[in-house]
Amino acid sequence: MQETAQKPAPERAYEAVIAKIRVMIEEKNLGPGDTLPPERQLAEIFNVSRHSLREAIRVLQEKGVLAARQGSGNYIQSATRGDLMRTLAVSTNTGSRRALEIFQLREIMEPQLAALAAEMGEARHIEMLESILEKQGQTTDGIELRKLDHEFHETLAAATGNATLYELAQNINRSLLPPKTKIYDNRERQVISLEGHRKILDAIKNKDVEGAKAEMRAHIARVKSTVF
Repeated sequence: MQETAQKPAPERAYEAVIAKIRVMIEEKNLGPGDTLPPERQLAEIFNVSRHSLREAIRVLQEKGVLAARQGSGNYIQSATRGDLMRTLAVSTNTGSRRALEIFQLREIMEPQLAALAAEMGEARHIEMLESILEKQGQTTDGIELRKLDHEFHETLAAATGNATLYELAQNINRSLLPPKTKIYDNRERQVISLEGHRKILDAIKNKDVEGAKAEMRAHIARVKSTVF
């Protein structure tokens, strides 16, 4: 029986708007500090609803591409034009296939990263991770939990002492879903995330290299099961 290729997930309205914003930035050669046209004008230029436009702008603000300036609308805040275009490239390639690819990358990389953190991590890293988990256990807010989840994994990468791994972990976090932090609003996902993080940290505190690797592998598998 011949297998049928999996169809990509349909593009959501705000993703199409992000793609249009990217084209505008490229064509007008806009860069850090430049201001986008007002929302009403953008909606007319792109022929989209104000709702879809605002959702796209919100996502780009979360990713650090845009920022709001009082009385002046939205401006580009990426550090360099290169950073801007890399982040926009990621933002216009989302959807279920992209998410699956990100998880596959994490399954390969993060167990080894956790193992290296257990071997190389210092007391200051453990203190930072413990502080993150304390905050994680005190909130159910999706936006805050997304931020703390990213901080946990980036701090773990910092604990390896490898600057390239740390930079890669940051790039992965910037690529992660979701708009409106839907998976972070899921209570089951919140509990799974916190429990997984605690087990990983316990292994790192005990300098248990193989244990940290195994706990990270199990953690990613559990989180993945709540997304797909």
